[in-house]
Amino acid sequence: MLHTDLETRKATPGNRGEAIDSFGEKKKVRMLHILNEIRYSGAEIMLYDAKDYFDSHHIEGSVLGRTKEIGAYAPVLEKVGYTIYHKPAVKTIGGFYDLYKFLKRHHYDVIHVHPESLYLWHCLVLRLAFPSARIVRTFHDVFFHYTPFMRQVRRLHRYICREWLGVKGVSIGESVQSVEKDFFKNDSAIIYNWIDEKEFRPPTPEEISSAKKEIGIPDGAFVLLTVGTCNDKKRHNDIFEAIARVKDKIPNVVFLHRGSGPNQEKENEYVKKLGIESNVIFLHYIDYLPKVFWASDAFIFSSKWEGLGNVILQAIACELPVILYDGWGMNDFKPSANDGNYGFWLNPETQQFDEAILALYQKKENGEINTWKKNARTFYLKKFSYRQSLAKMVSVYLD
Repeated sequence: MLHTDLETRKATPGNRGEAIDSFGEKKKVRMLHILNEIRYSGAEIMLYDAKDYFDSHHIEGSVLGRTKEIGAYAPVLEKVGYTIYHKPAVKTIGGFYDLYKFLKRHHYDVIHVHPESLYLWHCLVLRLAFPSARIVRTFHDVFFHYTPFMRQVRRLHRYICREWLGVKGVSIGESVQSVEKDFFKNDSAIIYNWIDEKEFRPPTPEEISSAKKEIGIPDGAFVLLTVGTCNDKKRHNDIFEAIARVKDKIPNVVFLHRGSGPNQEKENEYVKKLGIESNVIFLHYIDYLPKVFWASDAFIFSSKWEGLGNVILQAIACELPVILYDGWGMNDFKPSANDGNYGFWLNPETQQFDEAILALYQKKENGEINTWKKNARTFYLKKFSYRQSLAKMVSVYLD
């Protein structure tokens, strides 16, 4: 059941951490996640994947959506046990006072703030409502696009939250941490994004064959996959143009795109204009996402920057080599000199995808791609372990 700002259930007090009550039982830690629209996206999916782990540490979770629309993923989180509240943000004193009254009706030990929007104002209200609660903020993206003036404003906001309000900062990767430090003078701990390792894993030969058949991929095709929204940031035209240039050298090349978005119609038209309709599969929905990774030979991603792309985590967990641009977020996936290579990182200003696509195709033809597949999975397990990240996050919540 969705709870609105009219919700008046009696609050149940709780203590931070794994305190023991008078009967020797561990007390529940009441926790609130503040999000914008509750949609099918990184933070929301991580909450879904972490539910059992949080339960095992006696963390009782609620989610507050702050945009006009609650979001299509809200029922999914509710189904697995999160209490969902919807209170659209109103940027007025009255709006924040209304939020304060809502919070006072619901005692929380830990509050995790996810949005960049209204960060300072959320934290001020939270601290007024809960003087002793732990407030955690995750920085999910590289916010380097601000103007010099706004960068100074955001730097001040972060300083107030960190030094005066006691907010604990978390970055999802080295790139985000670096931008926070260099652009905003803001220290934060790294806790990598996590994915469900039981779902995103190397497939069996039968699973590969079944996935290709379901999606409609021809036998013997060389399949490049991307997963993401059709928007300007994702730069999918870079991939379409590369496919148009290499298709005569790789007649069986297929670009599999899973996703939709505002540029979806334009992208369909551009594919027709390039004459590569037979080489592109637009897949807007599939009942089980790992299948698109299992049906593919490599993962290609054309964003110039990300925070830390969960879809790249999913790809390498499924043993896919990668072709990425060299930039914020993507560099967090680069193996060190001591790790085996599993991909290409290209300069987006001077390099195109063509040579990397042709090189990976040759590796598939001569069998060398299998080594890169194993290297991808090994790198994932070494750096992005699900339980390692969750243990660190719970430590931030409770210690």
